Amino acid sequence: MRRLLCVTVVTCCLLAAAPSAQAADSLAPPGAQPHWIPDEGWVNLRWLPFDEDRLYALLHTTRGEVFRWVRVDATNTLAQFAARRGFKRERLVRALVAPRRGQVSAHVLRVLADHTRRTLTQGHLGQHILFHDLHQTAIADHATRIFGVKTQREFLLLRRSELSPLQIGELHDHTRVAMQRGIDRVLRASQALGVRYGQTSRHQADAQLARQLRQVPRWLGQSRYNGPTGGKNKPDLPPGDLAKHPSISADGQTVVWDAYRTTIHLAELLGEIHVAGDRLAGKGRFAISPQSDPAKRKPHSAYNSVLAADGSAVAFETAESTYPLAKRVGQMSVLVRDLRSGVVEKVSHFDRAGKPTRTAFNPTISADGQTVGYEAADNATADEPARNGLYVFNRATHRERLIAEHGERGASFLPRLSGDGTQIAGTEADEPDGRTLVYLHPVRSDGERVLVSRAAGATGAATDSDAYEPAISQDGTVVAFTSRATNLGARGNRSRVWIRDLRAGTTVLASGSAPGDASQSAISADGRWVAFVARLRFHSSSIKGLRSRIYLFDRQTGQTVLVSRRDGAAGAAADGYASEPAVSADGRRVVFASTAGNLGPGKPRGLTGVFVRDLGSNTTRLLSAVRADRSPLKGMPEAGGGGGAHTHAAAAAQVRAALLVCPLAGLH
Repeated sequence: MRRLLCVTVVTCCLLAAAPSAQAADSLAPPGAQPHWIPDEGWVNLRWLPFDEDRLYALLHTTRGEVFRWVRVDATNTLAQFAARRGFKRERLVRALVAPRRGQVSAHVLRVLADHTRRTLTQGHLGQHILFHDLHQTAIADHATRIFGVKTQREFLLLRRSELSPLQIGELHDHTRVAMQRGIDRVLRASQALGVRYGQTSRHQADAQLARQLRQVPRWLGQSRYNGPTGGKNKPDLPPGDLAKHPSISADGQTVVWDAYRTTIHLAELLGEIHVAGDRLAGKGRFAISPQSDPAKRKPHSAYNSVLAADGSAVAFETAESTYPLAKRVGQMSVLVRDLRSGVVEKVSHFDRAGKPTRTAFNPTISADGQTVGYEAADNATADEPARNGLYVFNRATHRERLIAEHGERGASFLPRLSGDGTQIAGTEADEPDGRTLVYLHPVRSDGERVLVSRAAGATGAATDSDAYEPAISQDGTVVAFTSRATNLGARGNRSRVWIRDLRAGTTVLASGSAPGDASQSAISADGRWVAFVARLRFHSSSIKGLRSRIYLFDRQTGQTVLVSRRDGAAGAAADGYASEPAVSADGRRVVFASTAGNLGPGKPRGLTGVFVRDLGSNTTRLLSAVRADRSPLKGMPEAGGGGGAHTHAAAAAQVRAALLVCPLAGLH
């Protein structure tokens, strides 16, 4: 039904294992990769042939229990799970499709039975069709219309270069709400088509669509691939581990980032991404996110980390991973690790007993680590509708507060808390014209939100184009944001970083002297220094063709300096793609991610690493590890002296033991 290229969309977020690896599913052709799925319309568009709630009712189980079984899809199938509950395969097939008898033709009923049988007996196919909600071809098939790219291939290559869908659309002058609405339309149309053809029921289509739409805001802003970021999935990159998304303490002494494992067997056992840190005063790297137990083959990933300005705590997202291939699935949660005590709190799910199922993401944290903001998508129940909201959680009182919410067709908030925890900035859709604007909300009261993305003056006009990516000062009075607006005082169709001083009522340009499109601003605690990315126009849709630089703007002097450069006051500019800056309180140190290969020895060009630029000493230093470490736990003490369920020595032994019994060990 779909072109062969469609299967690329489903698998583009996964990692191909070693060349000799084989598919988990018995129906895969010889030589297929472990994540192989059939290139068929019902698979590509996610038309489940039976109602999943009927499956759970027949087996007296829950969606969570089913997930925990099929996450190990190399050995576990739904048919095996059913057999443990007294259901033989063919009996379950008949029971699942029985409600469709009389609703569809005899031919379609046979097709549904065949699709059901394959879903039950093929491990990865069953996992995919039930749990990979946004792994479908509908969005990429319409990428030219949704994101403005010239071809579908261009979209896939840009995603492979780890640009988020939002960044791709923004490069092609598409608004964020327009992208969200375009995705909404194609997802609705694809499920409606399945109902029309009798390939899925209306009830199941509605359930599938609801889950997909709740995940779209998070997916749009996600640049990471979902699965180990190496091997055949990145043939144009040298081997080695990656690091991204750094943050820095106010005193410039502690840096935290997301560390990617690209050695497949380690990613499968321990999770693809973990959170690491470095205390720059000679104490070296340390582990932050809790260690997976490799013996259980149930890894989890931790990512999207952010460090409290006082260095006391780190907030991050976490999600369970599949085995093999370490693909992140299931609900996401926001956790906080106290770096002094080592204690980990699941703040986004505190006291959720009896409440709707939730997935939470995009954490932000106050300077003292006591207030945490995040977005959360709650499932609908019989009594409550689905909800996508912006929340704050007080770690001292254990109270959560809803700050704002939007409907299914809104835009991701991408929130940022002020250092003092009194204000939270976020992006919100402006109806009905479809712009996203930046607003500021009070955290501890029911006061009115304040429009940030506006022209100079107390009542300046709202930006006439999307505004997004807020960065906020310690006291919440200075907010930087990105926009292509033409009514703020600058001409030309390119994105720029602007600074709104809420006390003075001014909106000034921060990125005026930088070339190309500016975005991804970060701000110092006092609002004086603003770091940002200046992205040069790309000449090819691959990681090799992307170029950008980090600059630092001083609001007091009006000067802009290049940050992403080699050692020395006039060191050569980095030769790759620099992104995600963060700045210390005094503006002296800026951390950033870069694919450059000329910033110092030890990291080849193309791999993303985390660097720190010291503007006082004019030095640039690589902080993250590059090569895959065969003993990843050695020399990585946990923050707070522990807090995990296993010691590092025991965990290291479990890694070695698990490698011997792993059913795919000989294939890695």
